Amino acid sequence: MKMSWYIKITIAAILMIAAGTSASAQRIAVTSNVFEDVVLTPNIGLDIVVADKQTLSLDTSLSPYKLSQNLYNKSMTLRVGYKYWFNQAFYSHYAGVDLIASSYDFRLRNHKARYEYVGLGVGYGYSLVIGKRLNFVPCVGLGLAVGNSYEGHDHMVKPGQGVEAEATVTIKPVVTRLGITIQYVLN
Repeated sequence: MKMSWYIKITIAAILMIAAGTSASAQRIAVTSNVFEDVVLTPNIGLDIVVADKQTLSLDTSLSPYKLSQNLYNKSMTLRVGYKYWFNQAFYSHYAGVDLIASSYDFRLRNHKARYEYVGLGVGYGYSLVIGKRLNFVPCVGLGLAVGNSYEGHDHMVKPGQGVEAEATVTIKPVVTRLGITIQYVLN
């Protein structure tokens, strides 16, 4: 799985969001999803206030780890979202829309699978303020994704070859956002 496209898209998305917002008196929050951290998927995100009750978000996660020869889950995800806060930005309830692009390479014993998809979903969250600049935000999002899936088993592979399976284009329901996000408001 090549990561260069992922890094280029992430940098381009950050620059586009930064270029479209004014730096003066702008409220920005840095986020990290605790659930993803627990499953060894480092992640980081930005929420940028674009209006009184509206934010744009950009989240990215990367899991390049291979735990063993028989168990690994390599993944890359980029999520761009819009959130409408019912009180004010970073406080109380919000509803949102997420656009997600992701790639997974999974192995459990002799079963291998690879998925590449893009999706669109709706989400909900609630910001629990625990400090002047620190919030916990439980969140959930559901949607539909379209993409390619490649699945295979080791017994289907000849020695010295990788898993060669035909791509299957699928449309399926997906979880676009799930977890407890730690949100630190910068200004």
